[in-house]
Formats: sequence, C-alpha cells, structure tokens
Amino acid sequence: MQIYVGNLPETVTDDELREMFEKFGKVQAATVGRDKKTGTSEGYGFVEMPVKSEARGAIDGLRGKEMDGKPLRVKALKPGDEFHSHAQNLQGGGMKGIKPQRVDPGFRGTGAIRRGGQRGS
Repeated sequence: MQIYVGNLPETVTDDELREMFEKFGKVQAATVGRDKKTGTSEGYGFVEMPVKSEARGAIDGLRGKEMDGKPLRVKALKPGDEFHSHAQNLQGGGMKGIKPQRVDPGFRGTGAIRRGGQRGS
C-alpha cells in the first residue's frame, strides 16, 4: 500500500522515515521528496508497505503525531490520487518523467462533436 506523509521537517532522511513506519510492520520503500536542484526536503514523503493491515495501523498510529512541533499528515494513496504516480516515480516504479495530470471534473470536451447540427458548423 502506498502512503503519503506530509508536513515532514526538512531534516528527515529516507532512513528516519523508514524507521518511523517499521515500528508498525514491513516497509518496502521510504522516500522523502527532495528538490532536484538543492537536494533539500520538500516536506513530504512516500512509504510503501506490502501488508495492508500493517499499513493501516501505521496510518492510524502516525496521523497527527508531532515531529519538530508539526503534526504529520498521513494518508493512504489510491491509484487515482494526485500523488500516487508521483510516489511510484520517486520509488522507482511507474513511468519516469511523466507528471500526473489533474482533470477538471467539469470539463466536457473540446466541442468537436456537436449535437443537432451539421458537421463543422
């Protein structure tokens, strides 16, 4: 299960993130999001845990826990979530270099197909 962790202190490393979640079960991967140019933490990370019950326990146990005076935001990611493909890219899976696109739920298309009229009108 993919897990998003937000509001991380800038000083947190991948190993510290992993250790935090290993208290709840097996961790396949733990990655802190970093700025490509500076290498500094962007304040979020992704964790992958293979056992759902352990992942749920970690989410419940760490959500709201304070680190350096900031409450952690912890949630499970689903394939349609905004950060899911970003998490896969950071952890070595998915399609590298492809950014997730947000689709406006009110978008109705470009109007190429028109009802009640002739083609091209």
